[in-house]
Amino acid sequence: MSAPTDLYSVSIGTVRRAVVELRKRGLVATLPAKGTYVIELPEPTRDAPEEGAPNA
Repeated sequence: MSAPTDLYSVSIGTVRRAVVELRKRGLVATLPAKGTYVIELPEPTRDAPEEGAPNA
């Protein structure tokens, strides 16, 4: 299994900043020696089409 930095061709610094931002927004939690987990899914916005819906 490839590391995310290899798979998406991004630096580890970019990944760390993204995780910090997601943590600030309350979307993920990092548990020591366990990993980082999604804790809340964002509510869909009214402007965004539902997944699978045809684009207008």
